[in-house]
Amino acid sequence: MKKICIVGYGYVGKAFYEFFKSYNHYEVFAYDNSKEIQEKYPFVKKDSNILNSVDLVVVCVPTPSKDDGSADISFIEDILSRIKNKILVLIKSTIPPNTTNNLSKTYPHLRLVFSPEYIGESNYNLPYPYNFNKEVIKTPYFIFGGNLEDTTEIVDIFTKIAGPVKEYIQTTSLNAEICKYMENCFFATKIIFCNEFYKICEAFGADYNTVREIWLKDPRITKTHTAIYDKDKNQCFGGKCLPKDLSAIVKHSTKNGYKPEFLEAVWRSNKRIREENTNILMIHRIYYDIEQKINPVYFDRDMVIGYEKLKSIIDEFLEKGFEFGSLKQCLLNPNRYFCLSFDDGFKEHLWVAKDLVKSYNIDKKSMLFAINVGNSIYHNFSGMDIIYHLAQFKKLNEAFKFFNFKVSTKNMFSNIQILKEHYIKQPPNVLLDFNAKFLPDLSLTFLNKKEIQELSKIATICSHGITHRDLTYHKADSDIEIIESKNILEKIIGDEVSIFVYPEGKSDDDLYKICKNSRYEYGLSIKHKSNNPFCIGRKRC
Repeated sequence: MKKICIVGYGYVGKAFYEFFKSYNHYEVFAYDNSKEIQEKYPFVKKDSNILNSVDLVVVCVPTPSKDDGSADISFIEDILSRIKNKILVLIKSTIPPNTTNNLSKTYPHLRLVFSPEYIGESNYNLPYPYNFNKEVIKTPYFIFGGNLEDTTEIVDIFTKIAGPVKEYIQTTSLNAEICKYMENCFFATKIIFCNEFYKICEAFGADYNTVREIWLKDPRITKTHTAIYDKDKNQCFGGKCLPKDLSAIVKHSTKNGYKPEFLEAVWRSNKRIREENTNILMIHRIYYDIEQKINPVYFDRDMVIGYEKLKSIIDEFLEKGFEFGSLKQCLLNPNRYFCLSFDDGFKEHLWVAKDLVKSYNIDKKSMLFAINVGNSIYHNFSGMDIIYHLAQFKKLNEAFKFFNFKVSTKNMFSNIQILKEHYIKQPPNVLLDFNAKFLPDLSLTFLNKKEIQELSKIATICSHGITHRDLTYHKADSDIEIIESKNILEKIIGDEVSIFVYPEGKSDDDLYKICKNSRYEYGLSIKHKSNNPFCIGRKRC
């Protein structure tokens, strides 16, 4: 019985491990040097000597982008350097053209074959004939590039499991390598094309989904990669494969004497659209316990996310190959990093931060908590939280009386919005009078000084101002508020506060200058401007 070792027990490695174990034709092992993988899957081998005791090594390790956009094949080189015997090696990792030939010269004792993999990242159902993206056994064809004797032996190994009906294509390793890039770059182009027409439809007031359905009546156009889901708007293509593969083929082709300007344009379009929103997630309230008391208005205003839902979003990012990163890393490489930002300093934020650290071992730079000094320190409860408090107890009419105008509608949520538009534009002294008028007890809603100090040990503390008003109004007061909130928080936590989070997401050029002059390094908002560290957009969870 032949012995096979899968190297890299990730998304692709797991699929091929299950494939080769099918029908018990082979003795199958898995090797991964990740301690996390080893702890999670005890059967995964820790000792690389296993590579020298098998008949076939299947390499399924990442080939991420280097800083210059080229493919990093160091993981593959590390594995090959550990194999001392004359062994057949099947490379499933995507690699630049001519890599197999070059590696064969470096490791002449190895019989190297390259095979493009088709295990996809989609998390929705695909009907036949596209349903092979999760299971190797369903792949309608296999491509093997290399020496004919070696590819023939690989075909024999695959045929015992996949059967004689499949198509087995044997070609050169160079053809197989370029074929993989050609496929992924086409998908990337198709996604960009559809995103552009989504924007065109928006500009004219047309419905993209209707236009798409009419367009797809033409049988020459396939439906894959044409749908744009709500959560993917302004995202174009991301994940583990398309960005790095497009970047790599552009870089390596340019090095080889041809500059693929069309593919460069696809890359720039993707970068432009993706940068309209960064992978900085924005969270307000988190529901984690049935005993937890949260004003129902927060739920009605879609400001609450369940903790399990939040973790599922995090897991989805991680499964797609993203890593937790600092704010700087998220801006420099949005295709690789993401981070979490929490607004307003709610009481549950401390518990959530502790549990996230426990569950994901998150570095403090990847969790940003914006503290409203008025709520947490001065107890001059401000912002929409007072309005929500009044709405909960059906006292919105009193707020209207304070501002000397009549209730406009019978709909509570419309009235909340009317009050909000008026409230956030008031100067600080009016908001202080408003607070004094109603004196709501929201002490169980927001973090106190001691809790902020505790939170600062495991997360990054940011300023969210003092009054939670629209700071684009009453600029002189805004200048004072922005610097004062920074000084107060720095004194409390004994550390620098370098991030300002604009209340209500409202900002302009004047506020960018104020933040810069106040020694902040970044300003978080909702809208995003490329290359402006004081106008960083976020995605609302």
